[in-house]
Amino acid sequence: MDKYNNDKVGESLAMTYGMSDNLVNSGLLTQISSLSTADKKCLIGYITQEVASDEDIDDDALWDTYDSGLPPYTLEELYARIDESHQQYLRGEVYTEEEVREELNKEFPWLR
Repeated sequence: MDKYNNDKVGESLAMTYGMSDNLVNSGLLTQISSLSTADKKCLIGYITQEVASDEDIDDDALWDTYDSGLPPYTLEELYARIDESHQQYLRGEVYTEEEVREELNKEFPWLR
């Protein structure tokens, strides 16, 4: 397995990486999974407005802060990546949560 291939990550760690322990341990994340799609969309809108208000920026500017400068993937590219990840999983080409955490901490030390 290529130690430096960044396409492999444990799903549970990937979903919560960068979140505070307070948020992860709050129980809020487990409650979200039981919400309807409509409620999840409303919650996203609410959080977006809260962040915009906290940072005193408008919605368009808020979304601009997430722009990586990279072109978006096409659906075909995304499906190909999902399929490749699944095949890697089936072949046992995975990292432990500890290995993923170590690599992420090296690459993004400010998120610790």
